[in-house]
Amino acid sequence: MNILVVSGSPRKSGNTMSMVNYVEKAMNKKYDNISVEYLHLIDKELKYCIGCCLCLRKGGNQCPLEDDKDEILRKMHEADGIIFASPGYSAMVSGLFKNFLDRFMYLDHIPEFVGKPVMVLSTSGGDGVMGAPKFMANNSFYWWGCNIVDIIGIRHAFYTNNRKTHMKYNKRLSSAADKLISATSNKINVSPNFRQYIYFMFNKTELEVSPDVMPYRTKVWEENGWMRSDYYYETKINPLFKCVGFVVFGMMKVVYRRLLGKDASKALAEYLKNN
Repeated sequence: MNILVVSGSPRKSGNTMSMVNYVEKAMNKKYDNISVEYLHLIDKELKYCIGCCLCLRKGGNQCPLEDDKDEILRKMHEADGIIFASPGYSAMVSGLFKNFLDRFMYLDHIPEFVGKPVMVLSTSGGDGVMGAPKFMANNSFYWWGCNIVDIIGIRHAFYTNNRKTHMKYNKRLSSAADKLISATSNKINVSPNFRQYIYFMFNKTELEVSPDVMPYRTKVWEENGWMRSDYYYETKINPLFKCVGFVVFGMMKVVYRRLLGKDASKALAEYLKNN
């Protein structure tokens, strides 16, 4: 079983990596045949996104920038589970990790990691501890279709200097390790939480209103049957989620067409092409 760590820390032996190391030890202590590979973004060439939108219109492999993006994508696909880790700087991810998210932003609309078990982990000295991990999960990995098993922010100053806090976090990290291995081993279709369902429905509704905006995206969604389903895969959807979604996304269609005219699809396609 291969677990990939994608690290946005500029320090390979810093606080964030020490917590990931603890997770690795917890997994190896209880499970056999666990292989953990570290992908340090500090070692990779990942150029800044230039906003050309070719990835959205024609697919991620059409990005004009030549760097290590395809290698990183391949490693994420090959992994059975992923730990995304970044230190929290100013209640936000590191610059390294933000650049990583920018380059793979197209996955928010063209998800390639549906059901992939993922742990999100971050550390800060104290305050703003959940800013980075929540940003990673809510603004990227839920959109990517990942099965996020845990979102963890660790106040490392308290972890280091307070025994009770130290033990509490160790227990949380061990539990997260169990969740990640369990999700990776079982490969069951997990019912989406409200956020996951809403993100799915947002993309689906946007495609219903404007199928011409991102042709490759439309092709992928049609080929996977997502436009004709309630979620990325067959699973139970909370009836309340469906009720809320029916109202919210019915209103979204009305708003789109009122603001952009009857041919919202053409208007948005032209905008994306020219901007």
